[in-house]
Amino acid sequence: MKNRKKNRKNDLPVLDSDHDFLSMFTQTPLPPSLEGEKPPPPAEKTPPRRNKHGLPVIEDIEGQFLCQDPLSEAVSTEPGALTETEEDFEVLLEASLKERKRSVKKKTIPVPIKKRLKRYPPPEAQLDLHGFTAVGAEAAATSFISTCKHQGYFSLRIIVGKGLHSDMGPVLPDVIEDLLKVLKNQNIVLAYEWDRQKKSKSGAVIVYLKQFND
Repeated sequence: MKNRKKNRKNDLPVLDSDHDFLSMFTQTPLPPSLEGEKPPPPAEKTPPRRNKHGLPVIEDIEGQFLCQDPLSEAVSTEPGALTETEEDFEVLLEASLKERKRSVKKKTIPVPIKKRLKRYPPPEAQLDLHGFTAVGAEAAATSFISTCKHQGYFSLRIIVGKGLHSDMGPVLPDVIEDLLKVLKNQNIVLAYEWDRQKKSKSGAVIVYLKQFND
């Protein structure tokens, strides 16, 4: 009891000048009943249980096999930082958008008719309608144009005459011109022009078939 009173004052430890103050205040104080007593010896570790084959028995299976997710280690603690997976996705997304922009077709400007007609060859087939009536000439011209289109021709010449030997004047030019307007609306004929640039002076019409969609 004297040592206890000597070592404590007002229930506080009395320290000498050469004591390590930090270690004294960081130590967990012992209850009064245990002061001056030696700490109990450490408990002996219980040897692991073994099965009939002599192998140790694992008690905590979940703790033994639980492993940390490798992806969680790659997560950066810095605010706003991207993970490796997010960076890869961002690169792939940017590349995909660039590829899509390249694949978008630009609006094609249609080629003018005059420029397209310059690519056409001279007339490749000819139909002479001399001696045909108006109805017969229309039927013959329709069959001729349809056959030539299926055979892949581009340019045709249809001779309609000038009507010099007719009492009613030229009839076939008007009949064939009306037919060509109808076939043009049906995308069979691309264009036509009179042989001498004027219907009254021409005895034939040049027909350009539409073989392409451009």
